[in-house]
Amino acid sequence: MRRHYPEIEACGGTVIGVSFESRDRLFQLSRQMQLPFQLLSDPERDTYRAYGVHRGNLWRMFGPGTIWAYIKALSRGSGYHFARSDLQQLGGDFVIDAAGIVRYEHHGATPHDRPTVDQLLAVLNTI
Repeated sequence: MRRHYPEIEACGGTVIGVSFESRDRLFQLSRQMQLPFQLLSDPERDTYRAYGVHRGNLWRMFGPGTIWAYIKALSRGSGYHFARSDLQQLGGDFVIDAAGIVRYEHHGATPHDRPTVDQLLAVLNTI
């Protein structure tokens, strides 16, 4: 998202990351990765529940696709930043318009299951 943030802004969008990590840890991550967007801390996972984002089972979390995604990330110099994270927590990607209507939702089935930036931009361009 960091690399594509200018494209998202050009479509009138913004990115907000939500995590169950503490605010201090998110601040560290944001500085380390030089993120141009805001990260919000939700340690109680209220946002996760509200948007139907759940935890995954261990086999799917550590299946071949996920392992391959982490190998590729490590080869690019990206690493896993938090030792205390809940490795079973799945992610989600949502596009919400100015009126608060969810225009797109993607519930990840594995840690590496994410929509492409092109898919998100296509939705933003229809709003």
